[in-house]
Amino acid sequence: MRITCIGHSGMAVETDEATLIFDYYTDPAGVLDSILARARRLYVMASHSHRDHLNMDIFSWAGVTRYVLANECRRKLKRAIDVDALPISWLHHDESWSDEVLALTAFDSTDVGVSFLATIQGRRVFHAGDLNCWHFSEESEAQQVRKAVGDFRAILGTIAATVQHVDVAMFPVTPNIGGDFALGARLWLQAIDTDLFLPMHTWARDREAAQYDLYRNPQHGKCLLLHPGESIDP
Repeated sequence: MRITCIGHSGMAVETDEATLIFDYYTDPAGVLDSILARARRLYVMASHSHRDHLNMDIFSWAGVTRYVLANECRRKLKRAIDVDALPISWLHHDESWSDEVLALTAFDSTDVGVSFLATIQGRRVFHAGDLNCWHFSEESEAQQVRKAVGDFRAILGTIAATVQHVDVAMFPVTPNIGGDFALGARLWLQAIDTDLFLPMHTWARDREAAQYDLYRNPQHGKCLLLHPGESIDP
């Protein structure tokens, strides 16, 4: 398995059987064309319709085996493309889709849309979309912070009840939200046994997001922030 950061929350997972692309937005390092050219089977996911997670260019790519999109994207896309002419499956949270190569389960998000758990060749890969503890601690009232943390813990509990271990987690670590920006990542790593944790959605504040000691305990797996164009073979 090879994982490549395309940019922002856009991540590619390449295996012997298929290529998965999550939440494509931008390709500053120019790696997308080679990834698409190598794909034997191509699956394209979008966790929600925000423009930094759903780039309409994905619908011009040739040879896509299946698009699996959050149902929340449907209304936006129906105004822009002929969705019935494309191989699209729509998922609400707590719904699943699978074929002979890939199995996907959609979980809820603390923003719009869903988060994804992908199982391929016996490996489990989680892409959080915009699932995070979005609490903005310096700007919000205490009650708002408590609600944000509670909402995130509730979704995390649902995920942990379904899957206790993932090989890879791609998760937002976004310093823009304030001083305790790493809380969501910390709670994830406390709840889910994760071999490789990949921060994403940093909005170019990589140095802060790569302060792994803010969210990683010694017993947790490896943390690594991939810059656009960088890959790892976990």
